[in-house]
Amino acid sequence: MAEKDWIRRYFAPLAKAPGAAGLTDDTAELSKGYGPLIATVDAMVEGVHFFSDDPVETIARKLVRVNVSDILASGARPREALLTLGWPQDGRNQDQIVSFCCSLGAELDRWGILLAGGDTVMTPGGLFLSLTLTGECLGAGPVRRGGGQAGDDVWVTGEIGAARRGYLWKTEGRGEARWLHALQAPELPPLEAADLIASHARAAMDVSDGLLGDLATLAEASGLAAEIELDQVPFAGGAASLVEMLDLASWGDDYQLLFAADPQHAGFIQDSGFKVTRIGRLAEGAGLAATHCGKPVNLPETLAFEHGRVGQPPVRS
Repeated sequence: MAEKDWIRRYFAPLAKAPGAAGLTDDTAELSKGYGPLIATVDAMVEGVHFFSDDPVETIARKLVRVNVSDILASGARPREALLTLGWPQDGRNQDQIVSFCCSLGAELDRWGILLAGGDTVMTPGGLFLSLTLTGECLGAGPVRRGGGQAGDDVWVTGEIGAARRGYLWKTEGRGEARWLHALQAPELPPLEAADLIASHARAAMDVSDGLLGDLATLAEASGLAAEIELDQVPFAGGAASLVEMLDLASWGDDYQLLFAADPQHAGFIQDSGFKVTRIGRLAEGAGLAATHCGKPVNLPETLAFEHGRVGQPPVRS
């Protein structure tokens, strides 16, 4: 089937944005919205961000979610998307296109995202995808990483380490199969998290490269130091040892929200209606310090991973 036929049959029905023009044009008119608009883009490549044997349904969901987490972390709600899809000439049949589009459409609907346009190409290599996503800020502008103040509490949504557990099960058979879903299609906090960030966070980002490394990044952007209490971190499935805690906290692919807020807002944050945990604080100075049950912890030299091929151990940054 020709690419134009793919677009007409499978993708045009998903293009629900008012300015999509049924995907019959080379440009799309994006909605202005009522608050400031932001945009993010993430790409995913077969063998780097997902395994070749991962179901295409989970690949579609993960593509949307890794972008949504950036929007939520900015205190914004997702609005419209542009999709770039490089589909392999060999190895993936038309049935998989149908499954991909069904899953993509359901995931876009889940977050209230309207597909506005994009591009599809055939590739002699593996599957690659990219999604550009706009968001409408709920405040005067996006919440950035650099707005934290000394004395702010540090919070994280959801749980940390589920994707790491999924990876260990997939590659080594360690742990439980139930964690695989977190690697293939990570769970995010609800849309209401954007309101929480917009109302209470001074600095925020999503956790993609590892909790320890991302917290160090947030603190550095704010010109401050950070202190983390490892025994307070909500590890997926719990953590039996300090070694396990450090492993789960430095692997990444969690896509939860990490943010700093005035301690006076703690009550409002705890009453958010979804899981949010205070795990530390920002302080004067520089760098990251950690404790476990009140005692200082020697952190590993590398705090985060730059993920290489998913079939191989992650490559340290």
